[in-house]
Amino acid sequence: MSSKKIFRAISVVSMGTLIARLFGLAREIVTAGFFGTTGIYDAFLIAFMIPNFFRGLLAEGALNAAFIPVFTEYISSNDHKKSLDVFHVCFTASLLITFSLSIIAFLLSLLMVNIIAETSKWFWVWNLLKFTFPYLIFISLTALNMGVLNVYKSFFIPSISPVILDIVWISALFFVVPFLGSSLEEKIFGLCVGVIIGGAGQFCFTLIPVLTKGYKVRLNFNMRHPAIKKIGKLLAPVIIGMAVGPINLLVDYSMANTLYEGAVSGLWYSTRIYQLPLGIFAISISTAILPWLSENISSKNYNEFKNNLMFSLKLLMLLMLPFTFGIIIMRTEIITFLFSRGMFTKNSVQIVAGPLAFYSIGLAGYGGMAVLTRAFYSCRDTFTPVKVGLISILANFVLNFIFMKFLSHNGIALSTSLVGTVNFLLLAYLFHKKHLKIQFKQLMRFVLNIFVLSATMGLLLYGYRVVFKNYFPLPLLLFSAIIIAIGFYMFFLKVLILKGEGIHLEREK
Repeated sequence: MSSKKIFRAISVVSMGTLIARLFGLAREIVTAGFFGTTGIYDAFLIAFMIPNFFRGLLAEGALNAAFIPVFTEYISSNDHKKSLDVFHVCFTASLLITFSLSIIAFLLSLLMVNIIAETSKWFWVWNLLKFTFPYLIFISLTALNMGVLNVYKSFFIPSISPVILDIVWISALFFVVPFLGSSLEEKIFGLCVGVIIGGAGQFCFTLIPVLTKGYKVRLNFNMRHPAIKKIGKLLAPVIIGMAVGPINLLVDYSMANTLYEGAVSGLWYSTRIYQLPLGIFAISISTAILPWLSENISSKNYNEFKNNLMFSLKLLMLLMLPFTFGIIIMRTEIITFLFSRGMFTKNSVQIVAGPLAFYSIGLAGYGGMAVLTRAFYSCRDTFTPVKVGLISILANFVLNFIFMKFLSHNGIALSTSLVGTVNFLLLAYLFHKKHLKIQFKQLMRFVLNIFVLSATMGLLLYGYRVVFKNYFPLPLLLFSAIIIAIGFYMFFLKVLILKGEGIHLEREK
């Protein structure tokens, strides 16, 4: 399969993800004005992170990684009835599992609220959890719809589906939150309303194109279906592998909650910024590449597989490294421009700026890890990423504990970046050893050139900021710096690297 087709798919996913991430950023900008980096928002974020933990565990991560390869086989057989049965069984299983988990979470939250003192930081986490957890039901079914659409190589609708949540969330801030009381503790329940309605909206939004492809929603309790057995064999190790990210994130936020007020919010806001390029480019590339890598393995076209994988990794590094330097240099200006209003004070800017710099160090590592994980899954190897992931959970906890002593919540962000980078390198080595050979020398030469160019761009940005920060208003300084950085990078990328090395990303020979 031509890498030009993959590039077009990546472009579609990236465009949709860009739209979704911009809406998500707008959501955080508005929320910052209402809640800032307050303790109650810390509690809400953890309560929201818990259903998102299961979402990453059961839905968008594990289910799709196991569902897409199996569902692709049934689609390839051109037997619509069989593929329809698979959809119905998976829909039913997802609904049963998530509904059961929601009931358990509701009962557990009722119990914990009666046990924990109201002065505890965890009191409000448990109090809010029973209202945020049902989001898991809708978002898991949404993920199944997205998996179906991705198999049909329809990427745009799934990529923009988070916009529905963002719109409802923002609407709740203006039309629900102000009417729930005068205190922040009363107002926060308006966000819970937004989360539940937003999740239901995402499900309906992604269901419409699924219905147009002939997949009606019906319950099918045949859990002995052959597809369920196939998915089950892939699912168990994939769940463990996909749990790594959510577990690390939950550990990070839980440990941050033991620090001062605003530590959790500081990590959250900084994550929203650094995940903007990660989501637009890295996740888009890894999402778009999986169907092609799966097809290459199924057809035993291993040379095309290696070309497609190398194309994806080079494109990823070309995009992630300049963002790393740009965000680190301009982090204070970015945060001030985006969030500094209402409840988001100058102290809030400092709380967010530190972790943003440390998170940005891991952009290339986490992006590469996302691509290589899909490469393992396309080879039906779900155990290797699991082994690497389990090591990272322990490493993340230990590094958090060490770095927090010296860098406070900034140390949590540094730990996250180091773990992601080491994971990427370890996955690359293991894939090269166990499956197909990766052209490490060619890749490392390319990465080194991109790193040097990106670092030079960073120095240019730093000098520009120092010279003109007292002369230009913040918006002008920020946007002019972005334009200059992009122009410098693109010019020398084409002249010195792509052309100089004879590398053409649109097609590897």
